Amino acid sequence: MSRPHPIWSFLRNHLGVFAILIIACAAGLWFAADIFLDFLYFNDPRHQDEALKAWMTPRYVGMSYDLPRPVVGEIFGLTEGGPRGMTMRMIAAEQNMSLDALTDKVRAAAEAFRTEIQK
Repeated sequence: MSRPHPIWSFLRNHLGVFAILIIACAAGLWFAADIFLDFLYFNDPRHQDEALKAWMTPRYVGMSYDLPRPVVGEIFGLTEGGPRGMTMRMIAAEQNMSLDALTDKVRAAAEAFRTEIQK
């Protein structure tokens, strides 16, 4: 009778460790794919400096305009730890502005930020 390959006996004896390894690898691949897909999406010129739409979130706007989080928070008057999941519709209503006016405000702030960085 032949003996099982040593790998199979190792896996049988350490099944919990193997399961944790598989779950960790799957989670790592998930996050890596998410980062890669965001990179591809926001490097497409069609998705850069988009006019604001009601469904957009501050995170989406920051990625579209390539702005850091503090600048986005300053533009929209958001505070750290404030309400999450706000959309442009909610922010525009809170600031009594139209989406077009808010778009102009974001574009002006993005231009100022980009000019400041180039100095």
